[in-house]
Amino acid sequence: MNAWKMGWVLVPALLLGGMGCVTPGKRTATGAAAGAIVGAGAGAVAGRNWEGAAIGAGVGAAAGSAVGNYLDRQARELEQVADTRRTDHGILLNLRSELLFDTDSSVLTEDAITQVSRIGDILTKYPEDRIRVEGHTDSRGTVAYNEELSLRRAEAVARVLTSRGVTPRQMLVLGMGESTPVASNGSEQGRSVNRRVQLHITVPPAS
Repeated sequence: MNAWKMGWVLVPALLLGGMGCVTPGKRTATGAAAGAIVGAGAGAVAGRNWEGAAIGAGVGAAAGSAVGNYLDRQARELEQVADTRRTDHGILLNLRSELLFDTDSSVLTEDAITQVSRIGDILTKYPEDRIRVEGHTDSRGTVAYNEELSLRRAEAVARVLTSRGVTPRQMLVLGMGESTPVASNGSEQGRSVNRRVQLHITVPPAS
């Protein structure tokens, strides 16, 4: 077996080792494993031998673990103030429109401003974040109206985040309208769930 082939035999062992020892949680371990895969491939290509793969896997696992810890820590803070879910790709915050706006309005209520401000105060501590702010509606009304309303609502949330120190370059603001429901629009309960503003938080690989 030549050195190039030995590098790829070594990679699974490195991945298992990285996944077994990373703390504090499953998402962090996932980040370390993903980092190891990328790092091993880059290291092997650069070094053309098993040593290059080993070094690349170690560096990649460390970077992936750091990102995972960064997101884990942030998620624990955010779950104190909003419906927060840690995903394989980052963090998802789900804000129900009924708690943010009056019917057919894009003006945040006083309670909503307080909640979004608290979210913003947390996000400013994590400057590596990239935040996609998405507005969503139910299927009542025209497609064009729903897209416009959802965008105005997402922009309202983004303005409060900006006022708390989140930089505009960190955010992408989108009006999704009725295009991505998470429940049936055939009932009031389902429509209520579909009316929401979501924050999708990720960290660029270089971070």
